[in-house]
Amino acid sequence: MVAAWIPQLSRGILALALGLVITLTLEHSPAFGLLTFGVFAALTGAVLVVGTLRGAYAGRMSAAFVAQGAISVVAGVVSLGLAPTGTTVTFAVLVGVWAVVAGMLETVSGIFSRGRLLIARDWIIAGVLTAVLGAVALLVPPDFVQPFSGQKGVSGTLTASVILIGIVGAWAILVGVLQTISAVTLRTARVSRTATS
Repeated sequence: MVAAWIPQLSRGILALALGLVITLTLEHSPAFGLLTFGVFAALTGAVLVVGTLRGAYAGRMSAAFVAQGAISVVAGVVSLGLAPTGTTVTFAVLVGVWAVVAGMLETVSGIFSRGRLLIARDWIIAGVLTAVLGAVALLVPPDFVQPFSGQKGVSGTLTASVILIGIVGAWAILVGVLQTISAVTLRTARVSRTATS
């Protein structure tokens, strides 16, 4: 049986890795977005499914986590398959639909667990943030192009792809930090309970 803090920490590390890769990479093309999102979603989905099957999540929320994991794996595999030829529209729709569904499922898991599990509030917050990511991804105009010029004569073009991938990176950092902190909190509480008993 796997403790709930282990998949939570794994998900946090994967989200932080996605956020850091996006932040440290200058190229924000649709192919890059699909590749990085695909790896993240597939691995995160696998963590959720395996964690649930190994007993990390129980009761009514286990079905929601299995569904969230399966949807994430499918989204990841599709994203990786489309990465070489994908467009901004492909990236936006794939991330948008995945985030809305996954966010709603995680929020439902948190609501079912309120008052019983320490982690419930964190699931609700992560779920809401993920659903908001999905809404934003679906609302950004895919043909957005805005030239800009900065200090010291630096100029460039802000595109929908750059905006979307940047938003995914910011979301990943926020959720990754939240999940990592909640995993450490769960682990600490578990150790304290064991010491007390």
